Order: sequence, then C-alpha cells, then structure tokens
Amino acid sequence: MFYIVGVCLGLVACQETVVADKPVESCGAEEMSHLMGLQRAQLESIAFSQPHRILGPNDPATMDFRGDRVNFALDDSGAVVRIYCG
Repeated sequence: MFYIVGVCLGLVACQETVVADKPVESCGAEEMSHLMGLQRAQLESIAFSQPHRILGPNDPATMDFRGDRVNFALDDSGAVVRIYCG
C-alpha cells in the first residue's frame, strides 16, 4: 500500500508546471504617452480607433482584462497620470 502511495506521489512530482505568460499589451498605450497631462474633456474630444475608457480616481471600473483597450487614469484634478492596456 505504501508503495502505491509513493509511486503516485512520485508521478505528481514529475508533472510539468505551466506558468501563464504576462498578457501582451496590444492597445498602443506606449504610443499614446504624448497624451499624458491632458484633461478629461480633451480626451473625450478625441476619436480613438480602439476601445478605451477614462477612469477618474473614484470612478467604478470592471476588472476584466482586454488587451486591445487603452485606459486613461486621471488624478484628482482630472489630468491623465497613467496610460495602460487592459
């Protein structure tokens, strides 16, 4: 009986562990760095070709990750302080 348990544990220890890669940023956030510091109204007047959202410090946001969506995080004054995919 102990032999069977030992063999099972040995087989489990030999299994390969798969680590998920970090999602690739495909929304072009890095290319939008020139928009840092803009105000919410200025962002809202831009016609973006991909999905986007503008998030103030107290705005609710879903936690789903979308690699094609660009997010604009605003500070308390309404200026863009971070641009990232997701």
